[in-house]
Amino acid sequence: MKLGIFGLCRGLNFVKSAKLNGVDVVAICDWDPKRIETALTTCPPGTATYSNFDEFIKHDMDAVVIANYFNEHAPYAIKAMENGKDVLCECTAAITLGECVELVEAVERTGKLYMLAENYPFIKGPMEMEKVYSSGALGRVLYSHGEYVHPGTIEDTNRYTRGEYHWRGWTPRTYYLTHSLGPIMHITKAYPKTITAISASAPELVKGTSKHTSDGIAIMMCNMSDGSISTFSGAGATGGRGIWYRIGCLDGYIETARGNADEVCLQYNSWEVPEGKAERSTYVPVPDGVEVPTDKYMAAGHGGSDYFVMKHFKAAFEGKEEPYFNVYRATQMSACAILGWRSVLENGKTMNVPDFTNKEDRELYRNDFVNPYPKADRTFDIPCCKQEYHPSKEELKEVNEFWDKEQIFIDPKIR
Repeated sequence: MKLGIFGLCRGLNFVKSAKLNGVDVVAICDWDPKRIETALTTCPPGTATYSNFDEFIKHDMDAVVIANYFNEHAPYAIKAMENGKDVLCECTAAITLGECVELVEAVERTGKLYMLAENYPFIKGPMEMEKVYSSGALGRVLYSHGEYVHPGTIEDTNRYTRGEYHWRGWTPRTYYLTHSLGPIMHITKAYPKTITAISASAPELVKGTSKHTSDGIAIMMCNMSDGSISTFSGAGATGGRGIWYRIGCLDGYIETARGNADEVCLQYNSWEVPEGKAERSTYVPVPDGVEVPTDKYMAAGHGGSDYFVMKHFKAAFEGKEEPYFNVYRATQMSACAILGWRSVLENGKTMNVPDFTNKEDRELYRNDFVNPYPKADRTFDIPCCKQEYHPSKEELKEVNEFWDKEQIFIDPKIR
């Protein structure tokens, strides 16, 4: 497989995982010349470079990684498939329900491979949880929980929010949910049917930044297709970074350790312990299917999960497997993010999650492009936080001085 990478901040990680999986990176594209320069130090010799996507997508390659801005994935993924390229797309798949419809129909129309690059299901703990649950040892799941918390300093926030109108400054707390919901779906093979959400305001977290999203966390609850219920967070900014997953079943539970998703705790009901098993055990599992040395696979990024994302994408490209996070499951998660935020704005109203395999559901949302991101004229359809918040002129002046001091190159279209 000859691979191109579009977007070289997050996209740079895919250079490592591609090499470990025997995939050739042949072209890269980014608007920031500094990122291209950095990427070339790790890309194979002779890698072509582009600053224009329309030129890049015509390069002689089989597939592309879409790793540009979070709120711009769907249009570029569609354009890539229409140019005959398979797609590995970073999270999220789409930011509107209308984009979800367009993305699904582009996959069906072109026949190209589409896979969401959701990586947290492939950390050691969640992979072991999927293995244990799929064995049937715990019985049917009744309840699951996924939590993803990623706070940062004011300086880090300003370093990564590259401009007053950058996507990070306007993303509601429900929107970045794939790291919490994705593992739950992968473990249980169930998908959301309804969603209810609430958020907590924390404007003190964004004072001194250019961010407009002043909520600290959003919590969502879903009725799942298997009859269970699931709760999960968006990308929370509350104190104490960490991820945590739990599957509560009829005969026991399995969960990742607090602060260490590589470790799991497995406990059976005392009267239903399988022969040869302990009632309770805590251990670090050894993942199956690793074909490179442990230190190299772990160095691929995100606890080794990036290695597995590329491994599965390559296998799908070669026709050896169907990607779990195909376009239908990817758009289900995006729909949860979008409708979860509408639920927040309507004080926790329960929303039905569309099934985009169903053409009747598509028609309901075909023209629904409502989203919280600023348009070219700086207006927006809906607020990005429960209590509307905008940084002061003094804060923005300080942030601009920080960017200038740190020599952070701001995209001219959002400066």
